[in-house]
Amino acid sequence: MSKFVRKFVENCVNCKVSKSNSGKVQAELHPMPKVVVPWHTVHIDATGKLSGASDAKEYVFVLIDAFTKYVLLHHTRKIDTTSSIKAVKHSVALFGAPTRIIADQGRCFAGQDFRDYCNSVNIKLHLIATGSSRANGQVKRVMSNLKNMPTAIETSQGSWQDALPDVQLALNCSMNRVTKSSPLELLIGKVSRPLEVMLADDAEQDLDLEELRSNAVTNIDKSSDYDKTQFDRMKAKVIPFSLGDYVLLKNEERNQTKLDPNFKEPFKVIEVLANDRYILKAKDSKRTYKYAHDRLRKMPSNDNISDFSDVKDVESIDLNLTE
Repeated sequence: MSKFVRKFVENCVNCKVSKSNSGKVQAELHPMPKVVVPWHTVHIDATGKLSGASDAKEYVFVLIDAFTKYVLLHHTRKIDTTSSIKAVKHSVALFGAPTRIIADQGRCFAGQDFRDYCNSVNIKLHLIATGSSRANGQVKRVMSNLKNMPTAIETSQGSWQDALPDVQLALNCSMNRVTKSSPLELLIGKVSRPLEVMLADDAEQDLDLEELRSNAVTNIDKSSDYDKTQFDRMKAKVIPFSLGDYVLLKNEERNQTKLDPNFKEPFKVIEVLANDRYILKAKDSKRTYKYAHDRLRKMPSNDNISDFSDVKDVESIDLNLTE
């Protein structure tokens, strides 16, 4: 009887759609292997509205090198495909075309024009799964600092737009917690400081660039192992979906009210990707979606539901468990 009740509850479609997750989430952290080459892998994202009137919004595209953590800021008045291409072209003019760009599913990055540009300069574009910001965590960490620093500048000095190069320099002169070196030291082998605190003897320091990068790789690997251990420790083991399974997709809280269903259904798994990612397709649509496992919930199969077809009323089941 206990097994029957558990199976009955687990295959209730209304509960699957309406109720939120409980207990540990099925997820696993998959750290991205780092290539010991500056500007090989670049993370990119765009800030929200920083300032400006309703008809003249201003934003900043943020690019960060996955190895050296070097940050490049590009001011823009629109978040569209044209602006994102300009931001990447600006970086290409400085460091050459990166081998890989990692971005989210925003329209400015997922648009066909941006894809065509990346293909034209031989850049591999990798779009992360929707709702899994940890896959683009490198640039997300910069975002919090970027929003605080211009605010302080706007309050004390005036125009944050004019001070944006100084903000970029300050970020690239700061020692990174993981690599134990500043981005500029790893990139060009030079000790640099923000202009206001530049010391005369900084330029006289000799740095062994090869040793700096070797130590950075060791520190990055050590940090990745620690982060994975801490992340996986609080999560449940992933039970992967199979090709052809039907799944429910978690709704975004910002797009719903308190009493709206927590999941929407159904989506079919049409491709199983690495690192617990899936390509989904809606039942009555040709559009496909890319989501991580922790955003999905398995839809009860027709076979399981049919097992209860003869049960008309739950109260009719004899729940005498004292025997």
